[in-house]
Amino acid sequence: MGRMEMRATAQQIDAISRRYAEIYGFERSADWLVLKLQEEVGELVQAYLAKTGRQRDKGHSPEEIDRRYALELADAVGMLLALAEATGVDIEQAIDDKWLVWDRRGSQRAGEADAPEAE
Repeated sequence: MGRMEMRATAQQIDAISRRYAEIYGFERSADWLVLKLQEEVGELVQAYLAKTGRQRDKGHSPEEIDRRYALELADAVGMLLALAEATGVDIEQAIDDKWLVWDRRGSQRAGEADAPEAE
């Protein structure tokens, strides 16, 4: 996903989350988004345990378990994007600053001054 695609996806998910809150009549605050993220991460953990055979399958096929895992990953990422959008975080820039900087620095550790490593 490119930079503009991620931003557009975050905005779309944020809009869907706002409609969801309107339909069900609750305040969609930053606190609610953080708590909802925690809920989704818990569901992701359950799906991961099922996918890795450390939880009963509850009668679901391996394909159904894989699909649930993928959807729970999407839920967690979606809530992260909605939280970023709602709190004014440029998630693309934050990812660039935190993760993609490693590609620009090559073998040097991110965040360190441009100095040779100690011998």
